[in-house]
Amino acid sequence: MVNYYLNEEKCWGIDENEIQNRIKSAKDKGINIRAIVAINPGNPTGNVLNRKDIENIIKLSYEN
Repeated sequence: MVNYYLNEEKCWGIDENEIQNRIKSAKDKGINIRAIVAINPGNPTGNVLNRKDIENIIKLSYEN
């Protein structure tokens, strides 16, 4: 499992660069990532990811 964290300063949105760096780091360690989980709405904030964040998650999944 490779964790990523939501960015409070971006209204609890994702940081695409942070996720990409975590994916790269995991691959460098030989970890085979097979899925990404996005809890939406978020817990415990109840925040809903915006369209751009969801599109970025899909893009990152496709690229990796």
